[in-house]
Amino acid sequence: MQELRVTVSPWPGGKRWVYSITFDEALSDLHRFAIPILDEFRVPGHLEVVVGQMGQVRKIGASSYNGFKHMGPDELREMLARGWGVGNHSWSHEATNAQTADLELGRAKEVLEEAIGEPITIYCSSGDNSNMNDGALAACRRFGYLGAMSLTDALNRPEDADLLWINRTFLHTQGYAPFYSEFDPFRNIPHARRDRGWIIDYLHCPLEQPVHPNKDCSAAQLRERIETVRAEGGEDLWAARVEEAVDYRYTRRAAKIEAVPGRAGEFTVAVPGLHPAVRKRTVTLELPEGTRAADVDGRRVEIVKRGPLLLIDVDLSRPRTLRISGDQGVAQ
Repeated sequence: MQELRVTVSPWPGGKRWVYSITFDEALSDLHRFAIPILDEFRVPGHLEVVVGQMGQVRKIGASSYNGFKHMGPDELREMLARGWGVGNHSWSHEATNAQTADLELGRAKEVLEEAIGEPITIYCSSGDNSNMNDGALAACRRFGYLGAMSLTDALNRPEDADLLWINRTFLHTQGYAPFYSEFDPFRNIPHARRDRGWIIDYLHCPLEQPVHPNKDCSAAQLRERIETVRAEGGEDLWAARVEEAVDYRYTRRAAKIEAVPGRAGEFTVAVPGLHPAVRKRTVTLELPEGTRAADVDGRRVEIVKRGPLLLIDVDLSRPRTLRISGDQGVAQ
């Protein structure tokens, strides 16, 4: 008899690719354009908070956004209620390294968690990738972060070796030197569809005109990008809050599926050693062709057919026993 295989789908629901969008600095003016546009298209955003200036008018070096107001705790909580996520963009927006990590990563995490009433598991590098140095990433692990977001224009793939390092694509009117890439509403979408990748866009606060063409897009360009993502993605797209996609990657990586000896069609499914900071521990399992019924811990669960795939969702907050039955080769 052919060996039965149950596997974890690369993304929930058998989705083909994933899209998220992040807003560095978490500015209150996002309410003017960005929040209504994302609400309209049911895309959750993600706010990167400079914790030392939370709720204050921005005053950081020679920033193009000085004079704009950072969201305060009440605004951030309201955005969480909308389904958005919140990450730590450091305490000061200056150097994050082994010497400064206690403040920039540790203290900032504590203060932000207290302010919003939710765990913070995502660090977002400020400035550039110099703040993704070895000392900063080692401290991220020490303080319990699950993800560290860079400024690397690349996909995140299901099989990435380092789950802490997360790539982000610029969503700007014009890219940085030396190429000065023009705005592209299709950026990385065909690539993500082919490779089952996860796109994370990064920008700041789109207004009628971009505050800085190398740091932002306009509100019209944001709308065009989100319309394109939705139109191109269709049913193959998961529009994900960053934390949920990160949780899924960790849970999928930790999942162990083992056949029960002497019991055809029966498996144990568990996540031994899963990072304790992972909150959502549900995965989508792909069942063998011909499966007609599936029970988890003795209870029948719905099988969803998606193209050639037969799928079930399983909450792995504790170990489970899966039993499948169906055509020849599957337990009767």
